Amino acid sequence: MTRFFPGARTPETWSASMRRTKRIDLAGVDIPSLPLPSTGEKLIHDSDALGLALRLRASGSRTWIMFESRKGKTRRKTLGDAFSLPVQSARAFCTAPLPTPQKDNPDLYSETASVAEVMAGYLAFGEDRRWKPSTGRIMEGAARLHILPALGARQVRAITRSEVMKWHQELTRTTSAARMALSTLSGMMLYAEDHGLRKGGSNPCRGLRKKARGERGGHLTPATMRLLWKAIEGHTDAYPDPCDVIRLLLLTGARKSEILTLEWDRVEDGRAVLEDSKSGPRTIWLCAPAVAILDWRRSLCGGRFVFPGMNDDAPRSSVDFAWKKIRKAAGVPTLRLHDLRHHFAAVGVTNGLDLKVVGALLGHHDIDSTLVYAHMPTSAIRRSANRVSQLIDDALSDPGAPSPTRHRPSRARTQQRVRSFEVSLTEVGNG
Repeated sequence: MTRFFPGARTPETWSASMRRTKRIDLAGVDIPSLPLPSTGEKLIHDSDALGLALRLRASGSRTWIMFESRKGKTRRKTLGDAFSLPVQSARAFCTAPLPTPQKDNPDLYSETASVAEVMAGYLAFGEDRRWKPSTGRIMEGAARLHILPALGARQVRAITRSEVMKWHQELTRTTSAARMALSTLSGMMLYAEDHGLRKGGSNPCRGLRKKARGERGGHLTPATMRLLWKAIEGHTDAYPDPCDVIRLLLLTGARKSEILTLEWDRVEDGRAVLEDSKSGPRTIWLCAPAVAILDWRRSLCGGRFVFPGMNDDAPRSSVDFAWKKIRKAAGVPTLRLHDLRHHFAAVGVTNGLDLKVVGALLGHHDIDSTLVYAHMPTSAIRRSANRVSQLIDDALSDPGAPSPTRHRPSRARTQQRVRSFEVSLTEVGNG
């Protein structure tokens, strides 16, 4: 299995063409003033950190890129936006590799093991047994950029709660990645407890706030939903596919990636059975209006993906452009697509559904939710999914409108079924 610990980087690991590339000291460059290419992109390589480059795109983006060599092949990885990630942090990512991870054996760690040593083993353990590759990359980035520079040389057993609190407070003032860094450090401390490097229950991160508090993720108000739905309807002609994606997100509680990459052969009998998702294999339960949307789309195209991209062999990659216009028109410029998933959960919880059932419907990777999902009859899951979706659907439908047929409905009838929040949206909260 490929690991995300590239190790020390030397000139011998890079291709001859990369060694011949002209490099400059990016620490002395005013990044905002650099001219952008007229088309495509341009790379400016750093003279201090081998493998680091600044990527300028005609679109206006400026991002840090890291090149690394694995199995004789050179690949590049995006580190982050150059405006929010200082050049010193980007250089640290390239020049301060984690120690080589040890095999998962408690006897291999000494009592004086450092945070850097144990972090390497923890990330390797998670990569092999728990996390998806993308999660491992994010956690490794948090470790390299924020944990190791401050705490890497400290002995794991000597880290105190006050030390972690001070580190986290300082980090919170400088970066939005503080939450992920704290979560990564907390997981490593639990791993250290399991390996006898700390006393059980001594995690110094315990009780510190890991989730940001704010207005995101709650039950969207009827007024907000009316404005949002009106905006979706107003942009359907210009962006038909993105609008259907957004409708399905609202009606199913699915993740954006799950809908965008949905394949037709995964849709059957009122559900979408996914072999892989963020939390592993799971089922998305489809209510009648969601099925109506899919029936309409199936009548239009017969490719592999429900939402094909420019190339029919690949799925659509994003709906961000349309979503920005829709949420701006609705007067909610900070609303995320993921908040529609939270709204789905909030509707279920406020109408009496068990939290474990809601977790199962959303595909949460939680042991309690997994156990309930594994032992609950399919009929119970289906009823729960339909109950949440029906509550939302009732708010979309005109009470006087006839129910649509599920046999290849027309576009007008599909929109009529999924359309108007304006009449009965207030009924959602009352069940």
